[in-house]
Amino acid sequence: MTAKNITSFIVLGKEAAAAGRPRDAEVAFLMSCRVADKLKGMDSVESADAKYQLGWLYAGLALEDGSASAKRAELRRRAERLYADSLRTYQARYGQAHEKTRFAAEGLAALGQPVRSAQEGTSTPSKTSVPPSHPRQVEAAQAALPAPREPGAATSPGPSFDCAKARSMPEKMICSDAELARLDRELGRVYARAKNAASDGAAFRRQNSEEWRRREATCRDRECLLRWYANRHDQLMRVIEGPKQEPAPSTVSR
Repeated sequence: MTAKNITSFIVLGKEAAAAGRPRDAEVAFLMSCRVADKLKGMDSVESADAKYQLGWLYAGLALEDGSASAKRAELRRRAERLYADSLRTYQARYGQAHEKTRFAAEGLAALGQPVRSAQEGTSTPSKTSVPPSHPRQVEAAQAALPAPREPGAATSPGPSFDCAKARSMPEKMICSDAELARLDRELGRVYARAKNAASDGAAFRRQNSEEWRRREATCRDRECLLRWYANRHDQLMRVIEGPKQEPAPSTVSR
């Protein structure tokens, strides 16, 4: 195992979550946590990144319909611990204004937990308890890791999904355009925040599926995709910000 495996497991987890395979996503994120803790230490940024992703998964599952209340409560507790651990590391390493600190704080706040500063918390992140994985699941996750790149090979950030699996015209255009790939990554981060903030998880997922199908069905050029990303970003930001309050009528007599 190398440090590159941490990122690889996180990517696998995101892909599994996007494909509706939460158990596979959990195994991948758990592996990223364990590799990060072993290679980089529990107070490392790499460990915090892995814990944040696992917390995001548990927080999303806690909002799923049909789950028993006891199961939802346990998922929330796991998400809270993971968010809190990652937040402490981000605060200590980056300060309050950094994007990672804000995302972890927003995730914790979405679960109804108070956000403490690094000075208020403990200086050493707690050992977050995570459920064990079956050995065969671990082996499968390890086998799914992509082959390491040759040293010095050029790499450019891709979109939030695996371009090797791109099939539709919009997906292929996104994979071949650096600007569209950047917008897709940014939208993925905003989506995670909006998912935590959504008051109706089922309605949020339905709208997301509808918007994705609309993009796949209608966008056949770069300009259409640019408009779609801008509109979708605005939609998700409105979910994050919540309904705007109408100003109270003035009581000043004329």
